Amino acid sequence: MEKGEVVRRTKLGPAAGGGGGRGGGARRPKMGPGGGGADLISALPEDLLLQVLGCLRCARAAARTSILSRRWRGLWTRLPDLVFRGVALRSLQAALASVQAAAGPVGVTLLDMCVPDALLHSVREYDMPPLLHAAAALSPVDLRLAVGEGTQRLYVQVEVPRLPRAISVELQGLDLVFADPRRSWLGFPALETLSLTGCRANLTDLVLRCPRLRVFRLREDHGAHHMNIIIRSSSLQELHVDTRIPFTYRIDIRAPALKRLAMSFSTSDKIIVLVSVLAPMLETVSWRCTYSTVSARFGLWGLSEVRLQTEENNGHGGQLPPHVNVLSLFVAADDSYEFPEEVSLRTEIEKHMVTHFSVLELRVETWGHVFGAFALHILEMDQISTAIQSLKVILLSSEDDEACPQNCPCEEPSNWRSQTISLTNLEKVEIKGFQGEGHEFDFLKLVFRCAPMLKTMSVRLSDEVTASNDDCCKKIHDVFKMYPFVECNVIVDLSPDSSHGGAST
Repeated sequence: MEKGEVVRRTKLGPAAGGGGGRGGGARRPKMGPGGGGADLISALPEDLLLQVLGCLRCARAAARTSILSRRWRGLWTRLPDLVFRGVALRSLQAALASVQAAAGPVGVTLLDMCVPDALLHSVREYDMPPLLHAAAALSPVDLRLAVGEGTQRLYVQVEVPRLPRAISVELQGLDLVFADPRRSWLGFPALETLSLTGCRANLTDLVLRCPRLRVFRLREDHGAHHMNIIIRSSSLQELHVDTRIPFTYRIDIRAPALKRLAMSFSTSDKIIVLVSVLAPMLETVSWRCTYSTVSARFGLWGLSEVRLQTEENNGHGGQLPPHVNVLSLFVAADDSYEFPEEVSLRTEIEKHMVTHFSVLELRVETWGHVFGAFALHILEMDQISTAIQSLKVILLSSEDDEACPQNCPCEEPSNWRSQTISLTNLEKVEIKGFQGEGHEFDFLKLVFRCAPMLKTMSVRLSDEVTASNDDCCKKIHDVFKMYPFVECNVIVDLSPDSSHGGAST
């Protein structure tokens, strides 16, 4: 689409035979240029002419039709769908004024406007509010306004007007304020879908003005302002939040009808995010928190990411439903971490348990350290020990791993091997990256001892342990033989594309 163009779209349909539209009655055919024949196209009903203009999908071509005859002049302003791209702001305001004069009280169906980065240098802050109010005067059903499409953000402050017919609204690059009292009929009484990208707004105030809101999307990937995501809605069914700036302080959601939640945010060691989610009808979740610096620990183990996601039940367990919620913890060992003493690893993990889950996934960068004490610390958490039916432990190592020094804190508490916890619902365990170290066998025995309902156990050897390492495989099978009622498997990767499995029962 060329710069400076205006595009109108309209649905194709049968045109009325004798007229239709505003002043759309059939007219007497006019003579063509130089009297060479009748102008049959101009004689078509207005509804059909609008369909022709809609199919052009090019403002420049549509504007040129105005020179054909008076019949075509300004006809584009009567189309129900209008898209502006790369139009100077003053020209855009003038175009909206022309559309308003043509549309009258009927309004438009779609109004899509974008002021690109290339034109932002000429935009003044007091230019934007009149544009948004001019757009509201057209009473669009679907409104889209983007100020800047790249990395530039002006956060132009605008007072949000009333949009009584709007069902869908998408805004980008604006600082939204409200001058009227908080009453839904003064805001967006018909709005069902709201999308904000790079916008500042009081989300609590905004959502309360949308009594029929069903889908809310929020994205922020630039800026240095702090965010509080506080939402109260009795109608909201889908919430999608993606913020990549590490300044989220509070997430507080009360949405009794919410069925789908997607939340992605980041934080740092200087911010402790307060999380509270009340959504009893939640069906699917995609929750992700990343830490720009490690902010919670147990011993030398630090938390770098937490996920809680709804996934297909690809073999997590035969008794589990088709879809399961998986809690994934990403941790790493590093004695160079400096942690604020008030941050507890368990407390940090618990606040991300915004819904039930039945699968726990531990991704551990060991760096040669003993992970058993840490894993036990996680497994004995009340909300984990009673909930999990499937456990997956992924041990990540590298060639730079070094042996633990004597009296390494990774062994604390030192009696972890002899402890027993209750994992009464655990049915399936998978351990990947098993290297055959003594402490790994100790952890394996611990899981067997603590999971009386265990049905399957799979141990996948790391790349460093080859199929020729019969001693490691023999030791694993010796452990398996102690639990004959559990289906056990040892998996050895022979090549990137093949694997070998052995089972003992």
